[in-house]
Amino acid sequence: MKRHLNDILARRYALLIEIQHQKVAMGEIAYHFKKPLAVVDAGVATVHFIRRHPALMSSGLAVLLALRHRNFANLKLHGASLLRLLPATLYLTQLFSREHPDK
Repeated sequence: MKRHLNDILARRYALLIEIQHQKVAMGEIAYHFKKPLAVVDAGVATVHFIRRHPALMSSGLAVLLALRHRNFANLKLHGASLLRLLPATLYLTQLFSREHPDK
């Protein structure tokens, strides 16, 4: 009986050592994925922000399109073309602000 308990204790000790080695190996593997997963987290956060604030994002996109020539004098000349973007901005706002089933 005592020999059987010693075998069980030896097996337990060997398993604990193996578990410790596996923990170290998992830590090394996780270290390599830290930066790529941080990028993915930032991308997911950006998508959630865009879904929560569609008017802000579509308006910002319209302003960037208007200022793509980097000349503020042209902004006054092309103001009418900016007004043509208003319906599209409103449509995108309504489209993205609807309740989604994944929320």
